[in-house]
Amino acid sequence: MAQDAIDKMTNKGISEADHIKNQTIEALEEAARKLRNADISMNGEDVKNILHSVQNKMDHFKGEMGAKYHEVEAEYQKKVEPVEHIIRDHPVPAVVVAVGFGFLLGMLLSRSRD
Repeated sequence: MAQDAIDKMTNKGISEADHIKNQTIEALEEAARKLRNADISMNGEDVKNILHSVQNKMDHFKGEMGAKYHEVEAEYQKKVEPVEHIIRDHPVPAVVVAVGFGFLLGMLLSRSRD
């Protein structure tokens, strides 16, 4: 159950990161297209305006990405923190459970080799 929640959060974060990456690519392609189509006689101020526009878009996407990162991180901490408290409050049972899972996993893997 916890793994499903973590996977869901991870997939959501990756999906949002891909969306922002695609927006960034589109902005860079648009700037490159404007610069390619620019007239040779275009003055430096026009080029600066195009580059400034791209910089503004990149800053926006960077801020958006940072916000999404912090959102995913906070969500992850919200899910993981209770488990950490349980382990800290009850270390012996936590170790016993971990050893038990390790033993069962070892048994399953050794049977699959036979």
